[in-house]
Amino acid sequence: MISVNPLRDTLSDTFGAEVVGLDLRRPMKAETVATLTQALLDNIILVIRGQDLTAREFRDGIANFGAPMMQHRAHFRLPECPEVSRIVNRENMRPAAMWHTDHTNHERPPKATVLYARKLPGAGGDTCFADMYEGLRYLSSEARDRIENMVTLNSMEPDSPSYSAADRARHSQGVRHPMVRTHPETGKQALYFHLTKALDIEGMENHAVRPFLDDLLDQAIRPENTLRHHWTLGDVVICDNRCAMHRADPDFDQAEERLLWRVILEGDKPV
Repeated sequence: MISVNPLRDTLSDTFGAEVVGLDLRRPMKAETVATLTQALLDNIILVIRGQDLTAREFRDGIANFGAPMMQHRAHFRLPECPEVSRIVNRENMRPAAMWHTDHTNHERPPKATVLYARKLPGAGGDTCFADMYEGLRYLSSEARDRIENMVTLNSMEPDSPSYSAADRARHSQGVRHPMVRTHPETGKQALYFHLTKALDIEGMENHAVRPFLDDLLDQAIRPENTLRHHWTLGDVVICDNRCAMHRADPDFDQAEERLLWRVILEGDKPV
């Protein structure tokens, strides 16, 4: 029997839940999908432990919740199942240590990011999550008023060595997204941007963009709206990208391999 319970190993008791009794290899009933979909909307982060999946089983199990979308960084897609990509501290892939929400350089960024722990360092390597409904609420009234109609222009980071020329040609077009996003299912508003992909903000001098975004994060990220996930092998974590940010903690021995598999699910154009 499947149950959804509050997480116990978190800095925050305001969001995040653990799904118990779910095996992603097995067919899922429609009522189970509906229950878990609502649980994600309610809790923002879902943790499913103890999974033992091939790449195709991972993709197919998560496809119950939406259509997997192809990820950039083509080099890191699994050949046997290209909808699954590797997130690894190897091959010029730098840890995503900054707060962000995935693939904002796409017109329709993913509604969810799903991570599956495949190989872990002996210590550290956690992933942290932040509730950006609350993040928006924590902004000063001046900052909140200022960003009400602001739009970011999103492209690939110019200094990242892990993007191919084909990636850049397709996904560095300055895609426009609002900084205050209305969730298409809950109707709630959240702070929405990717710190390093938002290379410009309409109407703002370029040199002022990064300090401005850093200041917003200083206001928006607090212990009360963050969750730190300590990985164990077999963990699957589903994150609602429309109302959450996340970051990888790089404080681990980089001589050890940290390997996650990632599936992202097709989303809507942010409004």
